Amino acid sequence: MKKIIFSLMAFTALFLASCSDVDNPIENNIPKEAKKLLILNEGGMGQNNSTLAQYDLESGVLDKNYFLTVNKRGLGDTGNDMLRYGSKIYVVMNVSSTIEIIDGKNGKSLKQIAMKTADGKSKQPRRVAAYGGKVYVTSFDDTVTRIDTLSLSIDGSATVGRDPEGICIKNNKIYVANSGGLDFETGNYDTTVSVVDIKSFKEEKKIEVGKNPVHIFADSQGDIYVATSAIWQGWTKVADASLKKINVSTEKVETIENIQPNKLTYVNDKAYIIIDDYSQSLITVYDCLNEKIAIQNFITDGTKIPTPYNISVDAFSGDVFLTETDYTNPGNVHCFDKNRKLKYSLKAVGINPTFVAFLN
Repeated sequence: MKKIIFSLMAFTALFLASCSDVDNPIENNIPKEAKKLLILNEGGMGQNNSTLAQYDLESGVLDKNYFLTVNKRGLGDTGNDMLRYGSKIYVVMNVSSTIEIIDGKNGKSLKQIAMKTADGKSKQPRRVAAYGGKVYVTSFDDTVTRIDTLSLSIDGSATVGRDPEGICIKNNKIYVANSGGLDFETGNYDTTVSVVDIKSFKEEKKIEVGKNPVHIFADSQGDIYVATSAIWQGWTKVADASLKKINVSTEKVETIENIQPNKLTYVNDKAYIIIDDYSQSLITVYDCLNEKIAIQNFITDGTKIPTPYNISVDAFSGDVFLTETDYTNPGNVHCFDKNRKLKYSLKAVGINPTFVAFLN
């Protein structure tokens, strides 16, 4: 009898241990208070100088070379996107053509996935999203790659439009912004959003939204928002950026007036948008539920950010993080509180600081 009980206990322990390895978090988790920040510094393209910094919110200690400190090697070339999902951090390295998977607790690299085509060419990965224990990565070989978060290996690929950028997932559909950006010299941009069924992992259709769609997100009501980027010929702007809303039931596309996004992020049914056309820079907040601009200019204390580069928002605290760059020297990260006033700044964090992730 004791042997049977012992065997059952051993089996139960093994089962629980196996379950703990499954990194399949419940979607839409309630945000928790952040203890640390991870800051991805994109680096200069072709310079192999991307870095990952860590800032401890309790001690105030900033390690500008956190990934190097922990792993004794560099991150790679051109950090293009970063996502926290479950216990792991997924970093998209565009020029190196890798996905760096990092343990969120200690910063150790768990795996580096090479993103290559069948004939060994670089896929040029761009953006990342996650759902249901899978991570999805857009790449400039006109695909979305699916990565399993347990085996940390590629287990599928779907063909979409040209040079896909932004990606979001809603109601078992994957929405991909097809930019066509590699054809910028001829102006032959793509104009579509691909709709991919998450179960079959095949493209079902394309929705026309306008030239050069880059950013995309879904609100809680299921509407899809797409930001198209401005189009330039030399120093002349020939088309403004725009924000579009897709009604997925009717596929009707509506242009949101008076918003020309440069970069944006989406948190708690609000889009935080950098508007920067070289004549002005401001942060506008758009309320997706009420479908109107909630805040025209987020910063209230007169703080000036000459060249804002990207924006992240802590869903728990409401803190807004603006990164700043001059494209040459290490840039800064500025934190604004929910009252829209400067809370603190982190100076010279890295070259082209871009995404901020929040660790509990």
